Amino acid sequence: MISFLVPSHNYGRYLGRCIRSILKNNSKYIKEIIVVNDASTDNTDEVIAKINSKKIKLNYYKKNFKNLSKTMNYAIKQSKGNLLCKIDPDDEIKKNFAEKLCKKFYELNSDFLYSNFIEKNTFSNKKKIKIQKVIPFLRRFQYPHGSGCLFKKLVWKEVKGYNEKNFYQDDYDFWLKILNKKKFQINYCNESLYVYNRHNTNMSKNLISKNMTKVKIFFNNLFV
Repeated sequence: MISFLVPSHNYGRYLGRCIRSILKNNSKYIKEIIVVNDASTDNTDEVIAKINSKKIKLNYYKKNFKNLSKTMNYAIKQSKGNLLCKIDPDDEIKKNFAEKLCKKFYELNSDFLYSNFIEKNTFSNKKKIKIQKVIPFLRRFQYPHGSGCLFKKLVWKEVKGYNEKNFYQDDYDFWLKILNKKKFQINYCNESLYVYNRHNTNMSKNLISKNMTKVKIFFNNLFV
């Protein structure tokens, strides 16, 4: 069963929609939803208080890490599910996400499973499918969007979690550490069940810092 991990910093305006999209999924495949409020100063507390979760356990934590990697490691340490999935607080998932990906995960005997996603422009409301199938010989450069992937908690333990020194590209570093282990079964699912909402407050918009960190992470993981 899946532990959904939702790290949030001042995303209260989107968080309710995100959690409700998870709650629409079949509870049979969901162990819990873990929301970690990392140093938010907005209405996140009020949003959580209004969530009506009867079939699926919702665990809410408040921390002051100001660091996404620390927040993710903390969330995973609290988790009880054997499968983990990060959902960004401004994104959402389709109502058959958990069932379809969970079945595919075990069908393919996976350790890590990624799929396509739907990119939605919140201004124009236009949507497009982003195909993520990674070409094997390019997998150190071409990697899947970190949110919406399923992976075993054992994988996180084996690679010693997310690198808390990284403020950007934490998912890329996590991906490379999984590749470096060379023993995990990484599989692709040709489904588009995760919705990435693009807007002007996306954390990923800081391209200079993002790309500089990416280069550093690549070389740090090259000769491991």
